[in-house]
Amino acid sequence: MTMRIFSRQTATGIVAVSVVLVSLAIAACVSDRATTSAVSTGTCKAPSNTAGATIIFIRDFTFQPATVHVKAGGSVAWVNCEPTTVPHTSTADAGAWDSGSLAPDAAFTRVFPANGSFPYHCAIHPSMKATVIVD
Repeated sequence: MTMRIFSRQTATGIVAVSVVLVSLAIAACVSDRATTSAVSTGTCKAPSNTAGATIIFIRDFTFQPATVHVKAGGSVAWVNCEPTTVPHTSTADAGAWDSGSLAPDAAFTRVFPANGSFPYHCAIHPSMKATVIVD
């Protein structure tokens, strides 16, 4: 009888550990996507109109992350997270889009309907470069 109780306790522990590991794996898979208005890093928060988009934070004169992958029909939102009054843009190298000047805390969202690789830069700070890849 003691052996059976030990086996049940072991099985319960294995199930509990498995649930935790699966939860962590799921969280890791979706961590770079915004599904609500609560996505933020530090003091920068993605506005509610970016919900459902893949978020790119603009901070320290970089696009973070520098490369994102989205499915055809998916959207990408850029959020200027500079702590001062530094404006930035999201401007396609091939001219397909230009966000215009984004003040700190402002966002720009674009839908990517077709597959391809779309390099872009900040028109104000040309050394800032990144890529959207649509699979």
